[in-house]
Amino acid sequence: MLFDLYLPGRVLFGPGSTYRLGEEARRYGNKVLLVTGRRSLKESGNFERVTMPFVTAKLEFALYDRVPPEPTLEAVEELRRYLREEKCDVVVAVGGGSVLDTVKAATGLFYEEGTVKEYFYGREITKPKFPWIAVPTTAGSGSEATTIAVLKDPEVPKKQSLRHPFWLPDVAVVDPILTMSLPRELTARAGLDALTHAVEAYTCRFTNPFSDAVSREAVRLIVQNIYTAYTVPRNRDAREKMMQGSFLAGMAIQSAGVGAVHALAHVLGARYDLPHGLACGMLLPHVMAFNLPLVEDKYAQLAVTAGIVPPATPAPQAAERFVGYVRLLTTKLGLPTRLREVGVKEEDLPSIAEEALTASSMARNPRRASREDLLNLLREAF
Repeated sequence: MLFDLYLPGRVLFGPGSTYRLGEEARRYGNKVLLVTGRRSLKESGNFERVTMPFVTAKLEFALYDRVPPEPTLEAVEELRRYLREEKCDVVVAVGGGSVLDTVKAATGLFYEEGTVKEYFYGREITKPKFPWIAVPTTAGSGSEATTIAVLKDPEVPKKQSLRHPFWLPDVAVVDPILTMSLPRELTARAGLDALTHAVEAYTCRFTNPFSDAVSREAVRLIVQNIYTAYTVPRNRDAREKMMQGSFLAGMAIQSAGVGAVHALAHVLGARYDLPHGLACGMLLPHVMAFNLPLVEDKYAQLAVTAGIVPPATPAPQAAERFVGYVRLLTTKLGLPTRLREVGVKEEDLPSIAEEALTASSMARNPRRASREDLLNLLREAF
């Protein structure tokens, strides 16, 4: 068995770890570029929690708060230009997956001469990255634990991963307190994103002992805490365990990869601006049912691990119960369950299936899928 293992250079996890941002940033110099979304950090009340450590450490910082909800090639290009002009020593990315992915690509391509679009479509990355620190504010994308930036070219439209082995953050500061003010809907969507990562990493074709261990524990943490985090947003224990699950799921997909859910979700996200976690939540039970014949034992193991069934439950029954749990979860979290409810057009389903079939993640799905298989999955979800 062969596998590569890439992890962030340093991880600070736990409530209050944000207060160590100043000492971590000072290792790289005296000027910080703080990158956030357009409104979320200030609206959440976390702005002072994040910036006070810079003041305490006597660091100068500039604020870039123009990252859009969907990280586009132009957003990365704009941030890269700004970073070059501002002459900072380190970037601190505070936000959800969109912010982290935008910063990951902008710092990763900082020293490169070509346009972001050229690298998105295959130009070789040859230069080292610019230093950056990841501070996730959602328990969902796990981007702080991966080398992957999911970007969108709106002109095509196309959504895919851009990656390089050395794009991991120099430091990941994972503070669950930052998630306690998340709206319910965002908590639900992010949690489904993390659950999809964990399930797909555990069952894909290129698993390994490391990915198995962390993805299995991620499923347990998410299943046992997602509904509490959704219904009781200020529950600190549930928020902390969801953050653990999201981080572990990110480590799992970095090591093993994802599957058909992500192949389809990226196409839907590119065409309809559909939030990634929502797309995953709607597609996951249908893809799981499709994969069930080949991964029944693994679904059964997850059902037992998560406490959905007792340990002595026969594998076929346990696996079906696990798929059933996931099927009901999106409804319990108050989210749409049908593609038609979010504006997807039935006449587009064949071309969506055609495009998803060529995604790299399809090669990792445990069960081979044809265009007709994917079309049937979409029809079931429609």
